[in-house]
Amino acid sequence: MLEFTFEIIDEAKINIQYKYGSQFFNFNLFCSNGEWKLHPFDGILIENREMCRLVVSDLLQNKDFHVMLAKEKIVLSRLRTTVNLQSDDSEEFERDHRWDDRSSQNDELMDYIENHSFEEVLEIEKQQLGARVDFFQQIIQRMFMEGIGPEDPDFRKVQSLIKIYKDTIESLGDINGHHFGDHPRKRW
Repeated sequence: MLEFTFEIIDEAKINIQYKYGSQFFNFNLFCSNGEWKLHPFDGILIENREMCRLVVSDLLQNKDFHVMLAKEKIVLSRLRTTVNLQSDDSEEFERDHRWDDRSSQNDELMDYIENHSFEEVLEIEKQQLGARVDFFQQIIQRMFMEGIGPEDPDFRKVQSLIKIYKDTIESLGDINGHHFGDHPRKRW
């Protein structure tokens, strides 16, 4: 699999998968108020600003990413992230800017909510889970080709992960189908 792949959802949304080290990370690139923003979907990046800074920095230097941005007429220098990547670790800075950060995060959250319907967010989540299913199915195929089968405990664990992800995708589809299918499409 390539280290950088993307899927254009529409003129204002692009899903990105990027390999950093041996791990794939998922991002959503979306346009909000005329500004393109890069949002990490993986908890490890959202919770760990240092790790997020490393992965995003590496992504911003990827030539395939540059070409994709150019083709979509997105200016790299004007691209923003939804996660604060500044590296000022002083307690005073944190204390003085804590409210500003929360206010900024709330503004970004509200921008996201205003620009995405529940159905769109649900579809993005299902796509992300589908990518995980594909990833673990590749692992199962590799294990099987190396002679590791259902009798192996790790093989069964990976099979269980695939089933959990597939069941979750189906459950997400049920949420949308049962509760929101009769109503016109609306924002949150």
